[in-house]
Amino acid sequence: MPHPNAGARPAPSQGPRVGTVVWGLVVLAIGLGVLAAAAGARIDVSLAAILLLGGAGIALVAGSIVSSFRRRGEP
Repeated sequence: MPHPNAGARPAPSQGPRVGTVVWGLVVLAIGLGVLAAAAGARIDVSLAAILLLGGAGIALVAGSIVSSFRRRGEP
């Protein structure tokens, strides 16, 4: 007996995942911070880490909420 999904096509990719984009931006921000520190800027590393991780967490939660609303609207 053939598998029920044997002839089904996979869903097309919707682009990069929210997590991939958010963590890419986190890595970019860290890289920019390292460059700024190397150029002589004074950075409070503790405060920068708190803000960066807090912002990433908010972005991940918001992205997942938006993604769930988009999936609900699809047939």
